[in-house]
Amino acid sequence: MSNSTSTSPAGAFRPAPPADTGQSAIGPVEAFWRFRSWTVPITVVIGILAALAALATSGTSTATTTLYLTDPRGAPVFRDGSSNPADLGRYARQRAEFAQSANVLNQVVTELDALRATDPSIEAADVDALDDIVEAAATPSADVQIDCTATDPEHALLVCRSVVQTYVELANDDIQERASVQIEVLLSERTRLIADADSQPSSIADIDGSIADIRKQAALFGSGVEFVEPAQVQEDTRIVPAVQFGVAGLLFAAFAMAALAWVRAGRRPIVNSGSDATAALRAPLLGEIVASPHEPFASASPPGSAYQLLATSLGAVHPDGGIVLAGSPTPSQNAPETIARMATASAREGRRVLVVDGDTEGRRLSRLFGQEQTNGGLTELLAGLTSFDEVRRSIGVGGAATLDLITGGRPIDDPSSLFRSQQGRETFTSFRSRYDLVLVAIPPLLTAADGSALASGADGVVLVVDRGSESHDLDTVRQRLDVLRTPVIGVVFDHRLGAH
Repeated sequence: MSNSTSTSPAGAFRPAPPADTGQSAIGPVEAFWRFRSWTVPITVVIGILAALAALATSGTSTATTTLYLTDPRGAPVFRDGSSNPADLGRYARQRAEFAQSANVLNQVVTELDALRATDPSIEAADVDALDDIVEAAATPSADVQIDCTATDPEHALLVCRSVVQTYVELANDDIQERASVQIEVLLSERTRLIADADSQPSSIADIDGSIADIRKQAALFGSGVEFVEPAQVQEDTRIVPAVQFGVAGLLFAAFAMAALAWVRAGRRPIVNSGSDATAALRAPLLGEIVASPHEPFASASPPGSAYQLLATSLGAVHPDGGIVLAGSPTPSQNAPETIARMATASAREGRRVLVVDGDTEGRRLSRLFGQEQTNGGLTELLAGLTSFDEVRRSIGVGGAATLDLITGGRPIDDPSSLFRSQQGRETFTSFRSRYDLVLVAIPPLLTAADGSALASGADGVVLVVDRGSESHDLDTVRQRLDVLRTPVIGVVFDHRLGAH
């Protein structure tokens, strides 16, 4: 089974490649993933908020109507040169500009304000707001299309109808005013002819005919609108803008969080090699783990050459045995299995080994050995509720070799006080005379007080350090153990990423 740093085809151990030098800088992506406990949630929340904001504001409704214009060619009311009746396209563009002119919009605001007096649900409007809502354009058929766009479909429809009604009224007034101007000119000419004795009656009759024709054409032409197509409302989907803004929000937040994480990573360097870990903890390197074991842990199976090397190195740096604590500075996914395999490797070397699961809350080591019961373990033994022989379990580790195991026992509220008690100290002291090595698995030193309580009576500590651990955490652990006067006798460096 190959589960070590590096092995030859025959399974023999060979040294790992040279470690990275120093606490090397990391890139923004790696920094983002290093601090994923806060970068990922913040990124997701910002993306969701952006999508919700777009969902609440991006949806619009457009009310569309078409004014089919009367052909102005031949209408005497347009013969004053103010417009070009022969150019229908130009005439339609003039009518479109008039439909969204300030004259029309001001009257629409007045009408909407009057309606709001009786119906408060109608949105308030001003000319600037209506200028953004209303858009009029000439169609290819020389008619006028009016689009009114708003977030509320009812408001868009109301504005569109009001614009059409106002346009018709003002256009009709404009036509009548044009007719009045031309009639006033003709009446002046008629008065002059009557006063002129030399004028012919036929000339006066012609003027009277022209006046009658203009009045008739003005009445027939009216507002210049033949037909108004009923307004239709089309609602734009909000899903696409929400998705677009959500993705944009995610990307922006990811870049921002990566930048912040990168800055923080520069201030809180991590360990990327075994030499980094040993320098921070000032302890020798027992070994390095590069690859995960191919098979799940089984006490009777060979632990693997890397773990056998750990056991041999532990015996070399700490030949007197005694009580050795084994754990990690911060929560680690692989530390319990590393400790279990190191214990079985020590037992297979012929040493009398006692493994104690000092993590009374997690009891992950007990489960690895297939002993998951919560009663009859360490807490009961230290409390004097049972004897050593009743809690000791013999575990086969291959061939005739065995090791003894004491499970964590029943969880209690404050196990650290039990570890510091006189009964606890005497119990651990009694283990020294029975075993060559007492390996006590402890919870992470920086997250639980249990390990510190046990460290005061231990002969040394073996720390399993994951790649990517913060140097600051290792410094804190070393200082805490220095206060307890418990030496770090060795470091196991785990290269596997994602071990946290």
